[in-house]
Amino acid sequence: MLPVLLIGGVLGSIAIIGKGSDAQIWKTLAEVGQIGLKYFVPFMSAFVAYSIADNAGIAPGFIVGILAQQTDSGYLGALMSALLVGFLTYMLLKINFPEILSSTWGMVAPVISTFIVSIFLVFIIAPPIAYIMNVLSSFLHSLGKDGGAVMGSIMGILGGIDYGGPFSKTQSTFATAVLGMNIFTPLGVCGAIVTVPPIGMCLATFISPRLYSKKEKTYAKQSWIYALVAGFTEIVIPLAIGDIFRVTIATVSGCMITGLIAGIFQLELMTPILGIPQWFFYNSILVYAVSVICGILTVALVANLLKSMGKRNIEAIDREDATLN
Repeated sequence: MLPVLLIGGVLGSIAIIGKGSDAQIWKTLAEVGQIGLKYFVPFMSAFVAYSIADNAGIAPGFIVGILAQQTDSGYLGALMSALLVGFLTYMLLKINFPEILSSTWGMVAPVISTFIVSIFLVFIIAPPIAYIMNVLSSFLHSLGKDGGAVMGSIMGILGGIDYGGPFSKTQSTFATAVLGMNIFTPLGVCGAIVTVPPIGMCLATFISPRLYSKKEKTYAKQSWIYALVAGFTEIVIPLAIGDIFRVTIATVSGCMITGLIAGIFQLELMTPILGIPQWFFYNSILVYAVSVICGILTVALVANLLKSMGKRNIEAIDREDATLN
């Protein structure tokens, strides 16, 4: 789904430049943007089903994804339906028929699975999910500074705790899911916190090099530009793995500060891209810069404070690294 979402998000964001113009080019860009943001959910659904049932899952997955949107169950409804239709299609295709019927069954099975899951979606899955999504939409739209601060802080904690693992994926999935409801603050928070752990730890090695091994300092020198340009939280993992407890406290603290500031000032990002390119699609580059800088400084200072209070034998670590190399 990411290329569809990226095409729609980038071109739709560019179309904002000509918002007051009657030129056809800006209208076309806006329409393409709307198509991308509308159909990224069915594309996700199609390829989730494909990952289970191979080619036979694509059409059923795409159809139940569109149906999930029409029933207001959105991203979550599409994901659940895609899993169901993928597994059901896979199981139906495992049924053995005489050779004369097997080729026909390959075309009939996706029809049956789509029908069954569609009924299940409309009457069982969609109503509670649609209700939850509507409540969530109303809640997010009504958030003031206090509510935004709470949301941002929670997303910051999730984003700083496991460096691309299930917790950080939870907050990024949530940020992506609500795009379909035209809610862009969660993605703004998510985009702001993603570079905070790696750049913060790279800065920490620069501020107090004596607290880090030669291997960590070399890695930091090689990685901070990449972290800035590409924006991947996972870059911090080699700097965290040798002292995971202290580093995690530092990255959670920094991401929480970033999320708090971004949430208070309702930072919005309308395009799901990372690194330098995302700078052009925030509603306030100043809020983005302040929130990220505060988070990075917090990570570096907290990490170095905690490491200075510990008893990490840097010389022994360097000797061990030299032996392994």
